[in-house]
Amino acid sequence: MSLLTWDYDGDLFCALTTETGAGEGRMTHFELSEARMGPGGASSTPVPPVPGPTAVTVIAYAPEEEKPAEVYFDATQTLPFAVLQHFVALVASHMASTGS
Repeated sequence: MSLLTWDYDGDLFCALTTETGAGEGRMTHFELSEARMGPGGASSTPVPPVPGPTAVTVIAYAPEEEKPAEVYFDATQTLPFAVLQHFVALVASHMASTGS
């Protein structure tokens, strides 16, 4: 699992990547959401942002599945187009590097 956060126009967004399964049953989930500040910890420890409700989900299957990736959108959320472009570039780069 990996979490990448970035700033766009003063707002934080994040891409959460999770791989499940192995071999032919492997799937990679990419989730785009607005980042939120996590619950407070010790005052000396900075709290990293956490994902908010998912706005866009991409599910990529193992190449052996010969099944195209699927995309799901949350109909209740909006986000800047530039944020979606950045997310798509991240997903495309990951898929190209893994052969998905």
